Formats: sequence, C-alpha cells, structure tokens
Amino acid sequence: MANISVIVPVYKVEPYLRRCVDSILGQDFENFELILVDDGSPDGCPAICDEYAQKDGRVRVIHQENTGQSTARNRAVALTEAQFITFVDGDDWIAPGYLSALYDAIKRTDAGIAAARICTEIPQPDGSTSQQLYPLPQKLLMERDEALQALCMEGVSGVSGFLCGKLIHRENALAHPFPDGRLFEDSFAVWRQVADAGQLVCVPEALYHCLTRADSSQRQAFQPRHMDLIDAVQDMMEQFRQQEMPPAVMNAGAYKVCRACYVTAYHAAELPYREFRAVCGKVTPLLREHLSAAWATGRLSRRDRTLYQLLLRCRPAFYAAAKLHG
Repeated sequence: MANISVIVPVYKVEPYLRRCVDSILGQDFENFELILVDDGSPDGCPAICDEYAQKDGRVRVIHQENTGQSTARNRAVALTEAQFITFVDGDDWIAPGYLSALYDAIKRTDAGIAAARICTEIPQPDGSTSQQLYPLPQKLLMERDEALQALCMEGVSGVSGFLCGKLIHRENALAHPFPDGRLFEDSFAVWRQVADAGQLVCVPEALYHCLTRADSSQRQAFQPRHMDLIDAVQDMMEQFRQQEMPPAVMNAGAYKVCRACYVTAYHAAELPYREFRAVCGKVTPLLREHLSAAWATGRLSRRDRTLYQLLLRCRPAFYAAAKLHG
C-alpha cells in the first residue's frame, strides 16, 4: 500500500497536464500512487491520463461525468487506502522534493498537516512568466489556533488557504469533504481540516508551483455562484462562534471575511452598475460588521483600509476604480 496518494482532478487542462503529471512521477519519494480523476474533460485529457496509466503502474485513472472538482476530489479520497493525501491541480506542478519534504516534516514533528511554500506563476502578455512567492511564515510549527490565524490571513502569513500544497491524513480528508457544486470549495473545507489536524508544520522551500489562469472557474465572468465565497466565510465565522474560538482567531476570521467581501465586490464590478449594487447590498453589511475586528489584527495595510472604506462609503468610486483596473 502506498504511503501517499497524489490526487489530481482533471478538466480542460490539456496544455498543462503532461507537465503536471511528469513533475509528480519525477518525485524522489518512492512509495506513492497518483490518481488522475478525469472529470468528463471534453479535450484530450482523458487519453493523456490513460496513456500515463499504461506506462506507469503508480498511476490510476478514474473517468466520470463532469460533476465538478469537489466531487472528483472526494471520490478519489474515498477510493484510496494511502495514509496521507495531497492534491495537485492539473495545471500546476511540484518540485522533485515536494512529497519527501512534506512527509519528512510530518514524521519529524507529528503535525497533522504539512504545508509547502507556494510559488505563484503569472503568465505575462509577452509570453513570459513572472513568479510571486508567498511570504515565509513567522513560525514553521504552529498549534491549532496559530494555524487557523495564519490560514485566515494568508495574504500576510505565508500559509495558503488552498489545500493544494499540503499533505494531510486521509482520515481528516474523509471527515471534512469538499462541498459538491460549490466554487471556492477550499474555503468551506480547509479551515475545518486545519482545526482537526491539531498542528500545522510549514516547509520553507517553494515546492508547489501554482499557475494563475484567466480562464479558471474562479476567474470567469461573475455569476451567482461567485457568492459561494461569502457563504463560506459566513459559515466559518458561525462555526468559530459556536466553538468559542479565542479572540485572536475571531479577529483573523474577520480579516478573511473582509477580504472575501472585497474580492467579491471587485469581481462583481464586471456587471452593470445596478447588478453590482445588488451584490454590494449583500457584502457591505458583512464588511461593516467585521471591519473593526479585522483592524484589531494590526495587519490591514493602508491600501486595504482605503479600498474597504471606499466600498463602504462611495460605491460609484469603487465601481469606477475596479472597472479601470480591470
């Protein structure tokens, strides 16, 4: 039985899939399996998946009708018997030492989750790619409350809010599945997995490469499903209250809520102004409710404070600025 199962949901990533799979099969860690979940991809991805399965015994392929990334992930988690699981998106890739570094970190510390530093790959108009590294966390081994704070404040903490780039116990993933049919599914599930893990250990090397694509599901034209992010952070804060999380965690959660409100409103600026106002009618009360707690973290930048106040006090100006920037 493999120690680690690497799970890759596959949908419309034909130009990137071979780079992704080759990076996984080129790991210096030996005892792992790769599960490719073809989520009804209409391009050449299914054939590429089958090709790799025929060439390498570590590769398993699941073909299914298109049901979304959450269902694809959950199905693979249920099928594997590996002790640990990591997820890689089909357009991303990992460094050769990714699996061994995360596995060794968990074995060394007995933490419930190990996280690699993320390198965001940003395509440029001239065909080149620029890189943006997540900041280094101030602590590499965090207790539960510290890990939740870092997760909620990913822009400044260095801990990504995505499950990709992390190694997690299979039982944890089974206990906290991804919600079917939702965008921003990580925002619903990952904080629960981190809370359940007890400790989070960070690996300082940039071992996970995340490609930013304009045509990804979260970056496509605004639609009602993009409000899923607001549902996710509201659910998180309600659970924090019920579990009586300490003030520092509540404030960090408020930081995440405010960021979600801004991101949603900024994305909604693609819409006609009347529809944009309707979205703001849902997000600005939430922003106003949590802004003082987010301020208490001491980590709101001057830019954040200016943008949040602009959204609260002068929607037309925020709309115009978002339009111009977009």
